[in-house]
Amino acid sequence: MATEAKRIKVDDHSELEPLQNFLHWCYRVGLTLSEKVYVSKEGTVAEYGMLAREDIKKGEVLFTIPRAVLLHQGTTKVSALLEKEKASLETSSGWVPLLLALLYEYTSPQSYWSPYLSLWTNFKSLDQPMFWSKEERDMLLRGTGIPEAVDTDLMNIQREYTTVVLPFIARHPDLWSPDTHTLELYTQLVAFVMAYSFQEPLEDDEEEEEEEEMTSHPPMMVPMADMLNHVSNHNANLEYTADNLNMVCVRPIHKGEEIFNTYGQMANWQLLHMYGFTELYANNNNDTVDIPLTSLYKVILQDVQSDLNRQLLDEKWEMLCQTVGEKGAFIFGKHGCLTDTELHTTLKTQPTVSVGTPDQAGGNTGIRTTNPHVGRQRNRPLCYPGAKTMLQSALQRNKTRQGKNNSKTK
Repeated sequence: MATEAKRIKVDDHSELEPLQNFLHWCYRVGLTLSEKVYVSKEGTVAEYGMLAREDIKKGEVLFTIPRAVLLHQGTTKVSALLEKEKASLETSSGWVPLLLALLYEYTSPQSYWSPYLSLWTNFKSLDQPMFWSKEERDMLLRGTGIPEAVDTDLMNIQREYTTVVLPFIARHPDLWSPDTHTLELYTQLVAFVMAYSFQEPLEDDEEEEEEEEMTSHPPMMVPMADMLNHVSNHNANLEYTADNLNMVCVRPIHKGEEIFNTYGQMANWQLLHMYGFTELYANNNNDTVDIPLTSLYKVILQDVQSDLNRQLLDEKWEMLCQTVGEKGAFIFGKHGCLTDTELHTTLKTQPTVSVGTPDQAGGNTGIRTTNPHVGRQRNRPLCYPGAKTMLQSALQRNKTRQGKNNSKTK
């Protein structure tokens, strides 16, 4: 169970009305909910959650979401305009079209998604570290890499808003206004997308193309699916078809149990950065610790006794930096340095921690720096520059060493 909820629990009964409006809206738009589940604020690890009304078998569909209900740059009322001017909206984050759609739909009383977006009358319940004070981040999260990543996030959000969003808004004053669609609201919506958006997985052939071209599906908002909370040992999973998205039970769920989706194979620092909560250490099977190359270099440097050894160390360090870059890092799981299979899975499924440009996202702290990923199978993973090559080399050395040890015991 998560140590902190992604949404803070409240006992304000006045907030039940938006939930009822949302559920009525789901019925009207064809979003079907199994009679075996229900949405509630009671008995969950967060403000909203989903519980089992009766026992559920593996493979049962918990709810079905028509694709027309999804909120993204292709479904919003301003989709034609976003498509027409997409060239001017291209950024390293790839989120600007969705964020502009959200700016419009969130502030439009006539929005098709108003009952859904009204669940968040404000974003004060968002508790990611980007909303903490800098003093709190630096004091409480020192050594995790999160303070540096958040500082970069905020800098890049402001730059993106100032250089891309504001000029676009100025060209379309009939749809957006800088007085309403402020930097503060934009930042809140970035956090909203970070914590609640989904990203459709690529097909196998698409994944091969992505590895070559570094492209991925843009993020989207998925009503009802974002009600589910996360644990690594989840009992439900979102499946994609041509017409619908289905939340499917992946193992038996007993009456009264909460239904949990997965936000991806994520370490606690990633959960805290993106969602504002962590899992207990023993419960998070995907927790990892990142050891930056720079930290390793500093430790080795302390034991250098001669100028000759210092020269040899600097030569090796320079060669390593040329091969994998100074921002590379070793990734350690619960059972040591990740295996080849674990590493491949980690690098492809761990989430983005930055909205900013890839080369600035993590500094030298070991924060992953690529394009945005999927929390709940949302946005695309961030990887260290060159980390895969470096780690595979390290793992190969470990295998060679283990082989020698095994031959000795025989």
